[in-house]
This record gives sequence, structure tokens and C-alpha cells, in this order.
Amino acid sequence: MILIITHKDDFHCNPVIKHFQKNGDEYFRLNTESLLTDYSFSFSQNDQSTNLLINNTTNGKILSSNEVKSVWERRPLPPVIPGLNKKKIKSVVEEEVAELVIWFRHFFINCRTIGSSVWDRPNESKLRQMDVASRVIKALNSEIKIPNTLLTNSKTDHNQFAKAVNKAVLKPIAADGIVLDDKFEIFFGSRQVASENLNNISEEDLKLCPTFMQEYIEKDYEIRITAIGQNILCCKIDSQKLPKGKGREDWREGYDYGLSEVEEWVDCPKEIEEFIILYLQKMNLNFGCFDFIKAKSGHYYFLECNPNGQWLWLEIDLGMPISESIANFLSFRDK
Repeated sequence: MILIITHKDDFHCNPVIKHFQKNGDEYFRLNTESLLTDYSFSFSQNDQSTNLLINNTTNGKILSSNEVKSVWERRPLPPVIPGLNKKKIKSVVEEEVAELVIWFRHFFINCRTIGSSVWDRPNESKLRQMDVASRVIKALNSEIKIPNTLLTNSKTDHNQFAKAVNKAVLKPIAADGIVLDDKFEIFFGSRQVASENLNNISEEDLKLCPTFMQEYIEKDYEIRITAIGQNILCCKIDSQKLPKGKGREDWREGYDYGLSEVEEWVDCPKEIEEFIILYLQKMNLNFGCFDFIKAKSGHYYFLECNPNGQWLWLEIDLGMPISESIANFLSFRDK
């Protein structure tokens, strides 16, 4: 049995489920926001065994934890509380069932997994990513590089960094948007700043909100890699053909400006493949979406790894068999 932990609007699950159905693999989809409305469940413990039973009351499927061999942790959401209007009581119930979902997720950590209730969150830390990446590069004696990076609330350190680089990229730590003129504006794209303009960031600003920045690497092109177990699917993104401010500096801003026209499915460079395999091993991951830069200098630069990143757009644009690879991994067909 394959358990999928997600929510109803997560359409990334659909093509993978089609492969399960085609291959006759048993699966159970747990949409966590509907835990209290679409499912009944019970956990039992005796001297000989433990078992968690979850019944989907809308389609009649039943999950027995003893039969679960693999888990795909996708995008769980807190459960919706139906028909409870008393605010104080509702807040307690919300806290209880949100914690219950975490209990369920942590219960299945001994299975083969894509996505991890234990490791995904800590592995999102850019500090951890760069530290592990540097150790991997050293272990492999690789020529892969990491951009000069600074995270600080110190004006002194900030000024030293500004003197050391020609251009910098300012990146958000967590926030993906801001309200401007009563409108929510998304700015998840990185912002390129000339080094002299970094001085506009004041000491007061830094103390209030620490800044995460990296040296801007003049790029030849970018690489997006989806790794599923030992299967590594590589996309070259010729972002420098996109308009300035519309994908050239950060390809994620290019969705509406011709991104699909500058994508190409290519073989993964051997040194990057070796890096990814060891990186995933050290991060206790079976899946990751990696971003690299091929610099004009000829070096590859590691930027980040999203341990539960999006990938369906690559399957749609290029025909990459990512959903099939995920299905094969979870059903042990990859061996």
C-alpha cells in the first residue's frame, strides 16, 4: 500500500496516481484538510502489535498502517473544523487536530518515502543546505562552487560584503510577498543590486530585519534538476534569452514571458550527478529539486535544493517522466 499525504487541490498527485492505477498498485490518498469530514480512523495497541486504520468514507477505501510500504508526503494542510462557531473551543480543537495530523505523519517514518515529515522542514534551511553542500564538494574534491553568501544584522559585515562583490542578489528568508497599496505583491524572485546600492540598507533596517544576500554570478544558463532516488532528470534553462526583470535574473519570473521556450531536457553533468547523490544521502532525502548556475567562468554553482519542490511544469513542458519515476520509486519498481 502506498500512502499519499496531501490536500484535495494538490494536482501534482494526479499523474502519479494514474501510473498507480495503470500498474495495479494499491494506494490511499489522505487529504488532511478533510480529516474530520471525509475519514474515520482509529489507532489500536495491544501486547503484540499496533495498527492505525483510516477509512475514507467517501469512496470506501481503507488504510491499515501494517500494509503501508511507502509514503509520499506532499502538501498536508491543517484539518478544517466543521460546524463549530465558539472561538475559544474552536481554537483548542484546531490545535488538537493539527497536532493529530503531525502524529499521523510521524507514525510512518520507517517506510520508503518521498517527502519527509521529519527532514523536509530542517532541510529547507539555506544555512544547512550551504553547509552540507560545501562538505559534499570537499568530499568529492569537486569544482562545483557556492556563491559568496552573507546573512547578517551587522552593518559592519554588510559593508565589508558590499566592498567585496560587484553585484549582489537579495533573497527572502521566508516571506514570499508584501502588501503594497492594499494589494498583495509576490516578490519571490531574487533581486539583483549593484554593490554601491547595498549601502542604502541602514543599520536600523538590518537590526529590524536581517538580510540574506549572495554574490550575483554572471550566468551562461541555469539548470533545474529533479532527483527521485537514483533517477536524475535535468533541465537546462537558457534564462539569458528572457527579458530583463522577466526571468533573466531569476527564471521563476519568466513563466509568463516565454520560459517554456528556453527549456531543454539534457543529460545531467557527471559532477553534478555525483554531488546530488551524496547530498541527498547526507540530507536523508530521496527527492529534491535542485537549482544550479552555469557561470560564464565555466563553473557550476549550487544555489539551493527544495526537498519538496514543484516539478509538474517540467513534465508538461518537456515530457520529462517525473510522475512515472515517482510512481516507480514508491511502488519499488525502480529496482
